Amino acid sequence: MQRIDASKLMQVLLATEKTPAIKFILADNPIYKKIIEDKIQNQSHKPAQIFSGKNAVVDYVEYAATGTLFFALQSSIVVLPDKLTAKQWEEEKKFLSRLIMPIESSAYFFAPTIYRNLIKETDLQNLASVYLCYEPNDIELYKCSEFLLSRYLTLAKKTNKEITEISHLAIECYSGDLVSCDMHFALMEKAGIGFADALVGTPEVNGFHVAEALARRDLYLIELRMSQCEACGEDAGSVFMALVYFLKQLSLVMSSFEETKNLKAAFEKTRIPFPAQARLQKAIQNITKDQLIRFFIAAPKVEMNLRTQKNAHKWLAAELIGWFLN
Repeated sequence: MQRIDASKLMQVLLATEKTPAIKFILADNPIYKKIIEDKIQNQSHKPAQIFSGKNAVVDYVEYAATGTLFFALQSSIVVLPDKLTAKQWEEEKKFLSRLIMPIESSAYFFAPTIYRNLIKETDLQNLASVYLCYEPNDIELYKCSEFLLSRYLTLAKKTNKEITEISHLAIECYSGDLVSCDMHFALMEKAGIGFADALVGTPEVNGFHVAEALARRDLYLIELRMSQCEACGEDAGSVFMALVYFLKQLSLVMSSFEETKNLKAAFEKTRIPFPAQARLQKAIQNITKDQLIRFFIAAPKVEMNLRTQKNAHKWLAAELIGWFLN
């Protein structure tokens, strides 16, 4: 099983294939599935054949077995269930072993990263290439954004400086949501417009986008996210409660980390879901225990003040900056 960075996986998926092949992608980010859907659509001018749910593997094997007797096989996407027992995986392997190789059209299997504990090195030998890809860190996010932008002919002709600026803007604007970034680039390409013009209103931003900015201790980003929340109609009180929830999680993880001295063990002990772990990991590096104490001491008074503030979003932004950037 190959562990691969996000930007490298994108290159692998978009590379021209000499012969049809099966690729197993263990990843939690939906951008890879979108890339394949776009690739198949562009190549054949038809949507991908998608199989999902409990019978995804069975349905795909039956589809592949029809061969070209009745129709030309379309490239396929197979989405495995989020949870699968070892016994169920054994059954799935039996169905996969019935595939007649070489296959007539490529197939892409998508499963969450937890499958790394289920799939053994020999399970898919001589049948498929298996790639394990965790969520990208900050550096990889920017690489991925630039790579996604380069898929669009007009945008790819821009200078390196312009490409860097646009791709970084997209990451900041959409809080690292690569699918949203790609959709934004697609709109820019199709309409022939600039980055700001492609913003349809203000992106849907909520309190957890503010939490992301707080985790980075980024002054500009905190102000931007609060302003976007206001434009979206997100109540300042709701933003504040989302921050309280996030910082409570952070307090639990920091406390557990002091005991275990192991971040993975701390996440497991506090039962923090995987999607939230990256944000909390950043926060642990940037937010101190003293800053958390100051926040929770002031929290009751802040909640009351938010109810009477005329410019609640701006006021809360200033308070956050005062607590966490000093």
